[in-house]
Amino acid sequence: MIHRLKTLLVSLLAIAIVIAIPLLSIQPSISVEFNPPDRGTPEQVDGGGTRFRDFAQPGDRMIPIFVNDQELECPLSAILPPENYGLTRQAYPTIFYHTPPVEGMEVIFSLRDAQERLVYQTRYLTGDEHGTYGLPIPAFVNIPPLELYQGYVWTVELPKFDASVSGTIVRVNTTESFDEEFAAASAEERLQLLADAGLWYDMLDQLAQLHRDRPDDPQWYDLWTEIAEAAELMKVGTKPLL
Repeated sequence: MIHRLKTLLVSLLAIAIVIAIPLLSIQPSISVEFNPPDRGTPEQVDGGGTRFRDFAQPGDRMIPIFVNDQELECPLSAILPPENYGLTRQAYPTIFYHTPPVEGMEVIFSLRDAQERLVYQTRYLTGDEHGTYGLPIPAFVNIPPLELYQGYVWTVELPKFDASVSGTIVRVNTTESFDEEFAAASAEERLQLLADAGLWYDMLDQLAQLHRDRPDDPQWYDLWTEIAEAAELMKVGTKPLL
């Protein structure tokens, strides 16, 4: 009787393992594919009669930095798709860039409107944390909100190295159906919605927030690496999105 009971328990355990293995193997993993607006206006975005590809900006997104004739691991980088521009639905968005690991280095960030008027500028010294930074355009220092369908050019300068990178940001309206779906979505679902809509700046901001909320969850780091690789920014994709 005892032998039969042991045999039955072993059989049940084996069945449980067989069932558990496929269940574990089909656990969903988050993967976000960004939909660049230059491949056609995403249906979730109201283009306002704008040709988004007109905002494409020539120039290097990554500038190598040398210290004592040695190239640093990560360059000064504008975190943007290859076209050097991206969309946002925010009046006061967050802009992402990567500075090389040189502590105490002055960084100058500038934002100019379509008429090249200076809208916002800030200067600061780098600390010892190495990663890709999100700099929010503040809403509390008398800065006007970004106008819809206008190309704003932002620049990050490193005076010490006579180096700078820049990109364009365009504020757009999203459709009513997108807004309703976004309001009802979870944080992870919102990330995919923003990527599908081609809202580059908002997608990165959402991903950075997920990482800050759950710093021990490796999937956000992995996802940032995937996005950086797809945007041909592999060198900075190995560093945290802060």
